[in-house]
Amino acid sequence: MDLFRNPIVLLWTALALGVALLAWYAGHRRRQLLMAALGDPELIAELCPPGINRRRKLKNFLLLGALALSFLAWAGPQWGVELVSSEMMTNHIIIAVDTSYSMLARDIKPSRLENAKRMLRALVDQLGGYRVGIIAFSGQAYVQCPITTDPDALKYFISSLEAGMLPEQGTNISDAVGLASGMLAKYPGHKGLILLTDGEDHSKNMEQALKTAEETGISILAVGIGSPEGDLIPVQNASGAVEYRKNKDGKTVVSKLGEKELMDMAYKTKGVYVRYTDPDSVTASLYRAVQDLGSSKWKSRAATAYKNRYQWPLLLALLLLLIEFLIPETGAAPLRLRGPKP
Repeated sequence: MDLFRNPIVLLWTALALGVALLAWYAGHRRRQLLMAALGDPELIAELCPPGINRRRKLKNFLLLGALALSFLAWAGPQWGVELVSSEMMTNHIIIAVDTSYSMLARDIKPSRLENAKRMLRALVDQLGGYRVGIIAFSGQAYVQCPITTDPDALKYFISSLEAGMLPEQGTNISDAVGLASGMLAKYPGHKGLILLTDGEDHSKNMEQALKTAEETGISILAVGIGSPEGDLIPVQNASGAVEYRKNKDGKTVVSKLGEKELMDMAYKTKGVYVRYTDPDSVTASLYRAVQDLGSSKWKSRAATAYKNRYQWPLLLALLLLLIEFLIPETGAAPLRLRGPKP
């Protein structure tokens, strides 16, 4: 346990007391020399009001004690522990990134996923102080990065996103929305889900997922990556040659941007929809949308802390100053009865 919050002040206290004692000694010595120059010191002492030296010494002692106690209060004495919790104004944002094979389509060069990662790295730089988490999803959603304020950690996990990285393929947006709702449910106020996908949802639980998001206070900020015309999905075969993905019937798959679904999600959750064009403009649009969500108070978990006891030495210092002020410099001279002259 640290008995003082600012122990270095104790050194300053010793220096201040040393300077005060030197000043007192210099004044006392000067007073003695002055009295010796005026005449007999004993005679001068008898002529002075009674008790003046004792009163002066007492007042000096009280001033010195008040100075020492003031420095002691500044040092921050502390003992005993208490539970404290901190509050901050912040936003809570989840970024959900589609990592299905359709994100390999090159209707936006070099690919949809690479553009999403480039834009997210720029966005993270602007979200300093925000609490952000990352979800990767395809046929199922997984937490890629827990909610954090560390931009370096967020950028690391963004860079590690790869198409086909998850075991279950497909595009299950409703699972990503549900997972984001679970991550953000314990936080107060408005929250945001930045959803980056081509919008081709193959799930059947979207209505329930959107209802849960709305109840949790989540606004979906949807970013549609791709083109309405669509593009083929390149894949590498065993020999490393590039082929194009085919469905179960052997037909080549053309992945198209499903804007209507993304617009509906944004509308139902009071969010926004943005079609991806370039990293800078989309980053600016998303940052404005996040700011429009407003900040909310977030209370961190309680932790133990030492109780600050500076009030006691400070109160004693003020009491000594008050006593010193009330003590007069000189007392009333005693009455002396004089008889008739002989």
